[in-house]
Amino acid sequence: MEKKLIVNHSELVLHIAALQQEKDIQEYKLKDTFQEIATTLNIVSLFKGDTQRDRPLEIAKTGVNMVLNLITDLVLGKHRSIKGYLSAVMVENFTTMLVDSNLITIISGISSLFKKKEDVDNG
Repeated sequence: MEKKLIVNHSELVLHIAALQQEKDIQEYKLKDTFQEIATTLNIVSLFKGDTQRDRPLEIAKTGVNMVLNLITDLVLGKHRSIKGYLSAVMVENFTTMLVDSNLITIISGISSLFKKKEDVDNG
């Protein structure tokens, strides 16, 4: 955007109107692009029909991996330094490998811990 020298009120009003029109056009394009992306992804279809019956474990693995990657990014500071980035990538790769191969064991271990805590609280 080029700088324009405005010397009087009428030029200012015209420039504001032009900027508002440009903003409206950009908002329309953004809404249109978002609508295209939303229809392309169709997130609802991930949780319907064949996907849910055929691959629920894959969806669970993906969700757990995403949560672990987020926690790793926050704890190790992935976007703060090179060391943080490298260590976060290494930990993410390790946790992804661990979750992909042992998700059922991890879930049963966590549920048994909750069951033991519940038994201690009730008994």
